[in-house]
Amino acid sequence: MPDLIIADVDPLLVERVRRISLTRGWTQGQTLIALLESGLFHGERAGDSSFANPEQSALAEAIAALQSLP
Repeated sequence: MPDLIIADVDPLLVERVRRISLTRGWTQGQTLIALLESGLFHGERAGDSSFANPEQSALAEAIAALQSLP
């Protein structure tokens, strides 16, 4: 598998990954792969595979507006 470098990662995010690594006894690489797989799976199941889809954005805005009604 090719290496992946991510620049400018928020230190709080790095700390969260470190805590998960320690809790589960995984290496940082194992933790990052597990988190990426989990996040991608969740996004695909939720229909979020296209972040640039204008219809999804419009629907999300409409739902948010309806939820803010009394």
